[in-house]
Amino acid sequence: MKINCHVDASLDEEHGDLWIRKMTPELTNLLNYLTSTGQVLWCCKNNDLKPINYQDIFAIQTSGQKLDVSTINDHYTYRKRLSVLKDELSEDFIEASQSAIFNFRHIDHLELQDNGTIDVILKNQQRIPIARRKIKNLKKRLGI
Repeated sequence: MKINCHVDASLDEEHGDLWIRKMTPELTNLLNYLTSTGQVLWCCKNNDLKPINYQDIFAIQTSGQKLDVSTINDHYTYRKRLSVLKDELSEDFIEASQSAIFNFRHIDHLELQDNGTIDVILKNQQRIPIARRKIKNLKKRLGI
C-alpha cells in the first residue's frame, strides 16, 4: 500500500482519505484507532476505579464535593473540580452551566421551556438545563 503524508499547518481540521479495494479487519482496527481520542477518565464506582472513555460520557455534573459522571446506563464519581476538568475534555463537550457539562454527540432533543430557557435531553433520558448565558454557545455549536 502506498501512503503519502502532507503536513500543512494552515489546515483548520485534520483529515485523511483512503482509497482501498476492500475493507479488512486490520483497516477497521486502524480506522477505529485513528478516529478515537483514546482518552479516558478514571472514575469510581463501588470502591473500584474504572476507565470511562470520553466518547461514552453523556454528562458530568457537580454533586457536593464530587462530580457525577453519567454514561448510557451508569453513574460514576470523579474527584476533580469541574472548572479544571472542562479544559481537559474534548471538543464534544459543551458547558451547560457552572455545574454541568454534556457531550453534544449524545443529544436526543432540545426542549424549549415556557420561561425561555432550554433543556437538553440526552439519549439516556437525562435532562440538562442550559443556563441563559450558555444558550448562545449551545446554538452556535449546534448550528442553529
